[in-house]
Amino acid sequence: MEQTAKAQNKLAGNALSGMVAMVIYMVSRLLLTPFILHYISLAEFGLWSLSFIILSYAGMGGFGVNSTYIRYAARYLAEGREKDISKLLSTGIAYMLSFSLLFCAGLYLIMPFILERFHIDKTQQDLATTIFLGTAAVFGLELTLGGLRFIINGMHEFAKEKIVTTFAGLAEIIAIITFLYFGSGVKGLLYAFAFKLVLETASCWTIARSLLPSLRISWKLVSREHFRLFLGFGGKVQVLGILGIFLTVLDRMYITAISGLAAGGMFEIGRKFPSSVGGISTSAFGPFLSTAAHIEGKWTGDRPNPVSERITTYLHISVTALCFAIIPIVFLPHLPQWLPASMPAISLAAAVVTVVLFIPLYKKFRNDNRLDSRELKELYLNGIRFTNMLSSTLFIFLIAIAHPLINAWVGPQYSTAADVMIFLSIAYAIQLSTGPITMIFRGIDRNGRELEYTLVQAILMLIWIPLGTASFGLTGAAASIACSSSVSTLFLFWRSNVTFSVRPIEFIMFSILPSFIPLLPAALIFYITFIFPVSGRLQGIIQVLACGTVYVLTAVMLLWATVLNRDEKKIALDLLPFKRKGN
Repeated sequence: MEQTAKAQNKLAGNALSGMVAMVIYMVSRLLLTPFILHYISLAEFGLWSLSFIILSYAGMGGFGVNSTYIRYAARYLAEGREKDISKLLSTGIAYMLSFSLLFCAGLYLIMPFILERFHIDKTQQDLATTIFLGTAAVFGLELTLGGLRFIINGMHEFAKEKIVTTFAGLAEIIAIITFLYFGSGVKGLLYAFAFKLVLETASCWTIARSLLPSLRISWKLVSREHFRLFLGFGGKVQVLGILGIFLTVLDRMYITAISGLAAGGMFEIGRKFPSSVGGISTSAFGPFLSTAAHIEGKWTGDRPNPVSERITTYLHISVTALCFAIIPIVFLPHLPQWLPASMPAISLAAAVVTVVLFIPLYKKFRNDNRLDSRELKELYLNGIRFTNMLSSTLFIFLIAIAHPLINAWVGPQYSTAADVMIFLSIAYAIQLSTGPITMIFRGIDRNGRELEYTLVQAILMLIWIPLGTASFGLTGAAASIACSSSVSTLFLFWRSNVTFSVRPIEFIMFSILPSFIPLLPAALIFYITFIFPVSGRLQGIIQVLACGTVYVLTAVMLLWATVLNRDEKKIALDLLPFKRKGN
């Protein structure tokens, strides 16, 4: 029991360090945005956002690699094979350098297509080319040298890695302010990005060498064995990472392509708070992977699951999701011209086919093998419970204070962004509850469950986002994301509850209902801001800060009094700084 308690405290401590780092990052970036908009136009801001949409495709190359660094660095350290960590790092750097060079070369070749596809004005094309290729070069180096960060994580020093990234991020902000003040324009954001890379890499190398003095980087240490690790275990995570990145940029790609750069910039403003707040919850997910890998657990049942059957299952799920996605189209107030006139009949047929396809899928999943592990079941339920309480507390406040917050932050001329923020807050709050689930499945090497969930979400978003954007503009796009996240998350909940033998009522009472407690203080905040609206940026900031303080204190007290059990209260108290000193 004592060892379990220590493991829970270690998991909570690692999660807390990531969350604190993300809070600092979030606050600093949000405060910086109005300053940036003062020095560059909304179109240039959309251009900078678009460059990172493009770079996200390069980021696809890092997902499997990063997980491989963490998993095998931890294993080598536990087995006393420190020299293999140097081989792992050297092979990873060679692997990512090759990938980055290919990506930059490919981006250079397709640059004319990108400029034309996103309708970038000829007067801005030279600037866009510089921004796109410059950020690609810097980002490629970050991917190549980023293995140092994940080696540190693999050695269980999450806090040290977060300290480095936090201070490097703050230094980047100082550089951005400096470059913009002296007239560098949007290029100043690129220069600051490069400065952060240099600072972060040098710091991570220093820390990694202090933790492991034998650590070296050399082309002589590159090995086929470790290439196979990156292509094997890393390859499975890679596929999921590619789909995940695709989903995170799909909305902005559609909006920019349909409505232009200015609309993309407006949507970026609307998603800034939800995205930043979502990062707080996401930063706590990492330790779930290593904890699940340590526990492992046993599977009950002898039902075979060959590759051919898994592929058939993925296709079955995809076709079912596709038919389901077609059903709501008939309820649009006015159908886009490019849809066929017989769309109502098609939607009805899709509803029938969805039911026919889902019944055998339901029977199959009910008879699947189960995971027999009390520890993993507790990790699963507690992870969702913790994430839901944290996410709902943050996102429900954003929903209640959306319009006053946007007015105080960037001004009333961006009111459309507030509506976007409301729907994205709903979407992110729902979607983030899947974070612990996917990390646990990665830890026990069952990535297929995450792939099923991602396929459902991808198909729904591919159909619903363009239709929502064409019918209702930016708000329709955001609402489509919320609907896609809700349906796919419910699917994953159902699938995972079967795997862990969790009854629906147990899941709802323990992991879901606590997330609704913050609705009470949020209703009070909404009422106050509605009855007592303020004018002026300074008055708005004061109102938002005052309401936020009241809301957080009230929500925390309600959760403490009505939701948290004795063990959860003890863990929370043990994480307090003064409590740690007392120990």
